[in-house]
Amino acid sequence: MLKGLRGRIIAIFGALFIIASMWFLGKSFIGGVQEAGGIENLLHFNIPLFVAASFLMAAHLTLAGYTWTLVTGATGGHLGFRKGFSIHFLSQVGKYVPGKVWAAMGKYTLSRDSGLSNTQTGQGLVLETVFIVLGCLITTLPLVPVAAKDAGFSVGAGMTLSIGLAIVLLASLHPVVFRRLAAVISKVMKSDKPIRDCSFMEMLKILSVYIAVFLTLGGSYWLMCLSFGMNLPFFPGVFIYPAAMGIGYLAIFAPGGLGARELTTVWLVHLVLPGCEPGLAELTAIVARLWITAGEALAFGISFPVYGIKPSTLKTLLSGAKSSHGNVV
Repeated sequence: MLKGLRGRIIAIFGALFIIASMWFLGKSFIGGVQEAGGIENLLHFNIPLFVAASFLMAAHLTLAGYTWTLVTGATGGHLGFRKGFSIHFLSQVGKYVPGKVWAAMGKYTLSRDSGLSNTQTGQGLVLETVFIVLGCLITTLPLVPVAAKDAGFSVGAGMTLSIGLAIVLLASLHPVVFRRLAAVISKVMKSDKPIRDCSFMEMLKILSVYIAVFLTLGGSYWLMCLSFGMNLPFFPGVFIYPAAMGIGYLAIFAPGGLGARELTTVWLVHLVLPGCEPGLAELTAIVARLWITAGEALAFGISFPVYGIKPSTLKTLLSGAKSSHGNVV
């Protein structure tokens, strides 16, 4: 009963937060358009740059689809790229449900249906959570000096803090430290499956792929900003959207990070580019959300024939029935 009440409270708070965030973004954008004298004076669209950004976004989505194959492979599972890609995107729709657990449940169900054991799937979910957080934090580090300066600290202090955090994060991949970190995540996720011992180099290999996932995301957003006429510097502008994505991921009350990601994006854009035209940061944040959602929707649709099921079968499968593969979930 208490669990159900907590879920309803989170859902209500999330809905109120999203409404307030969208109201703020909308008001700020409309104010910027009015200050610019019309949308035509605010927007300077460059089609070739937007196409280039879209290709980089496709690379980001492809790498993101590969990560599930990678982390389950580290636990001894063998999915292959096609199966891992389809499982990742078929379960992505769950992230838009309050609580952040439905995407994980989808991955668990589909991975079990694909032949992975309970242990391999559970360990994969723990590893995925750890590497999403680590990859996001590492790609956010270049923004620390900028944020520190804005908070009144010296550039040297900001750089020292950034380097110190980088050392701590890399040290967390050492097998001794990593086992303890994974144990904490396992406890939070209510998983009693111990993580298979992996070497430091194996951890670095997985982390490098997650960093590439975030960097391609940041690069695509940077190019999109340029296509909209925003003169966002490459460094540290390329790290803005990975940071916003990470904060949205951690905001458990916001389905899909909706609102939290957009507000963080606007804040960081103005931090990196103080002279940004009013309304332009809000425009890119909103367009980025629609753009990425469209890409994920396309990947979701592709994943049905790749996995080998129909949309109607997915609902049956997630309810715990047998699939065409003959496995019980």
